[in-house]
Amino acid sequence: MFARMFNHTNLMQKSLDVMALRQEVIAHNIANADTPNYKVQHVEFESLYRQALQDRANGAVQLKTSSPRHIQSDFANPEKVSPAVVSETWHTMRMDGSNVDVDQEMTELAMNTIRYQLTLQQVSEELKRLKTAITG
Repeated sequence: MFARMFNHTNLMQKSLDVMALRQEVIAHNIANADTPNYKVQHVEFESLYRQALQDRANGAVQLKTSSPRHIQSDFANPEKVSPAVVSETWHTMRMDGSNVDVDQEMTELAMNTIRYQLTLQQVSEELKRLKTAITG
């Protein structure tokens, strides 16, 4: 019962973790903008999470295991989805082989910062509601 009650808060916590990782990756991209042959990286999470939700909705098979040596199947469990850092190697922007577009990275940094602050506000409001429910 309590686990379901905090699902929304757990999702917001995971979102904050993903956005913090995204902030690090974007900062790394900007710092390496002038590094020859550097390939820009980005964080993939939303598409992986959406796929796990679709798998769950479509009744993806969850394997039952009877031994710890059996393969675990968390592919249809959205709570187990982790972000992945992916390099974009398929294009280059400059003659030195780098594909960092600083303007694009700065835009993504600003958008990520806004999303992070909005999610923090939501967490704060959720905690205020819980406090009000507990204390009356």
